[in-house]
Amino acid sequence: MNISSNECSCTKCHAGYGWTDQSFDFSNPESVDCLICHADPALFNKKNNTCGWPDKDVDLAAAARSVGKPERGNCGACHWYGGGGNNVKHGDMDNILDNPTASHDVHMGGLGFTCQECHVTEKHRIAGSSTTSAVSEGQVSCTDCHDPKPHDASSPLMAELNDHCDAISCQTCHIPVFAKFSPTVTMWDYSQSGGEEKLVSKSEFREEYLSRKKGLLVKETNVRPTYLWYNGKHRRYLKGDPVSFDSMNCLNPPDGDISDPAARITPFKLMLGKDVADAENGYLIAPELFTGYFEHFDWVKAAQGGMEAAGLEFSGKVEFVDTCMRWRINHEVAPAGEALSCLDCHRPNGVMDFKALGYKGDPAATGGRADMQAGESEN
Repeated sequence: MNISSNECSCTKCHAGYGWTDQSFDFSNPESVDCLICHADPALFNKKNNTCGWPDKDVDLAAAARSVGKPERGNCGACHWYGGGGNNVKHGDMDNILDNPTASHDVHMGGLGFTCQECHVTEKHRIAGSSTTSAVSEGQVSCTDCHDPKPHDASSPLMAELNDHCDAISCQTCHIPVFAKFSPTVTMWDYSQSGGEEKLVSKSEFREEYLSRKKGLLVKETNVRPTYLWYNGKHRRYLKGDPVSFDSMNCLNPPDGDISDPAARITPFKLMLGKDVADAENGYLIAPELFTGYFEHFDWVKAAQGGMEAAGLEFSGKVEFVDTCMRWRINHEVAPAGEALSCLDCHRPNGVMDFKALGYKGDPAATGGRADMQAGESEN
């Protein structure tokens, strides 16, 4: 929920040797963990609460001898397991990507891509941007390789799809579902933590589980994305920002709308949650989890330790608020034959809620955003 007071566990992935608190020296080259990206991940690994140091049983000499260019498993050692488990956070990145089929991901499984073929890297600057923090070392786009109008224009249908590219991202049609192999968490309710562990319900594509540490977790597979306008930027909740106790608090809403020419309809994973807030100061708590709440299960005590480390005042009273996060879906690209078809969107109860996106109705019948803007200018 916040790295403050949780550094020794978070730095399992937020890499750096000896990152114990906010005094960590980012300018010290001796604290840079080269092996996490360059050693064989089967030989070099970390565990929770080691403050960025490798596990004591790791053979460092063997790990050093294995050093080479990063493979998918190096990137995946952190990115697949974000949020505390395989595919928990992102929904489109799980450990099947170490050796996927073409149907699971046409780039990595069909063409054998490494991560760096899209996330081009120069002098250790890895192209890509975060949906949750202001971290970017260069944008990655489908049009880095593909033409902005990629379909065969000699076909009237394909030419129409090219016109769609003015309003729809490539991922929208070409990633019809995500979490195809491993479930992803779509609901995380901390307010129900602290009790006994038990399975609440289970069906083919959905499971509800009560975790003592994490509360109610809803896990789903073959998830249909939600669709929002997105221009490449996010707004983000920052430490100390106010929250609402009566309505949903979206922590990283994507920027853009139907009137924004830079925005495209883009697929996202929606993760709902209930998170702990300061009942009087009106902002989210930064709790001490790994050596705090996960041991004593007392939110007030966890808040006292975490808020002190985060430099925020704590009133001594907690209350839970509804939250949501949007995780952009970019991986698990399906082969062309498995992409969305016209009728997946342009039919009653199709996958796209056009009115929620700002259209008068199905744009095939009521006109696209260019028609809407032309009408507005005439008026």
